[in-house]
Amino acid sequence: MTRKESIIGVLLFIGLVMLIILQFYTAREVKVVTNEDLEKSIELLTNKIDSISKIRDSLIIVTDTNRVKIITLEKRYETIRDSIISQSVDSDCVTFAKYISKYNSRLSNSDNTLSAQDN
Repeated sequence: MTRKESIIGVLLFIGLVMLIILQFYTAREVKVVTNEDLEKSIELLTNKIDSISKIRDSLIIVTDTNRVKIITLEKRYETIRDSIISQSVDSDCVTFAKYISKYNSRLSNSDNTLSAQDN
């Protein structure tokens, strides 16, 4: 192979590579974005933001409502707790005796035969 043939081969190879590169660059389709497309996408985003804001506002309302319920329950149970703590021992005994007499049938009618046999 002579020098002239190798130069022609290299030039053909370079030309082929350039042709392939040009083919890739011209084959790409460039999408032109118009103002109408941008306005539509902005409108869609604005609608999405509005819906997210409505959801956020409703969640804030639910959270506030639950916070008020929790505070009310805490106050109620603090009152009950303070009442129980401040009662005398006699009052506790009376309350316990009333509870036992009210639920005596349920407490004494349980079937404990298996546990009695284990002992």
